[in-house]
Amino acid sequence: MKSNSLTSLREFFASQPQIYKDSAREFTRLTSIAGVGMVLAVSIVLSFFSFYVTETLRIGPAYLATAMLGMLYGPVTGGIAAGLGDILKYLIKPSGPFFPGYTLTALLGGVVYGSFLYKNKVTVLRCVLSKAFINIFLNLGLNTLWSSILYGKAFFAILIPRVYANVALLPLQIVLLYALLKAISVLLPRIQRRNGQRDG
Repeated sequence: MKSNSLTSLREFFASQPQIYKDSAREFTRLTSIAGVGMVLAVSIVLSFFSFYVTETLRIGPAYLATAMLGMLYGPVTGGIAAGLGDILKYLIKPSGPFFPGYTLTALLGGVVYGSFLYKNKVTVLRCVLSKAFINIFLNLGLNTLWSSILYGKAFFAILIPRVYANVALLPLQIVLLYALLKAISVLLPRIQRRNGQRDG
């Protein structure tokens, strides 16, 4: 069991250089650029369903669009698109002062999803690992730091309510994430085949 886990971990890290190269090439494809634009539009719509639980804690379904960007376009293109999406969402629907740290977190979210899901089978384990990593290291770590800097409050005073929200919501977020990405992974090849047949 331990040997299998170590082998999987080695395979994961060994695959990353090629994944990043392939993701960077997505920038050269018009279909990818168009697809990124469509997913960003979805992300903007989802942002209207986000709400603040406290002054420094906002929750909502926009992470699903970030996951789609990572899965479809990889860590490079998906990450940059997620960062751009964060800026666009702020311009369209400002919520509090703009802070570039949150944009960095959004970008890194796309990178994480892309690293785990791009050109890989959508599995429960990959969804659990990617979402848990984001909730723990990006949401609880970086975003708490940004909020502490922005609002001048103690890090741990902000962290405690964020821990409850990120832990309590994690199972539901993983279920929604897996259901959406699994559906996309099944439907997308069929759509692409149909389009290919029509073009031919």
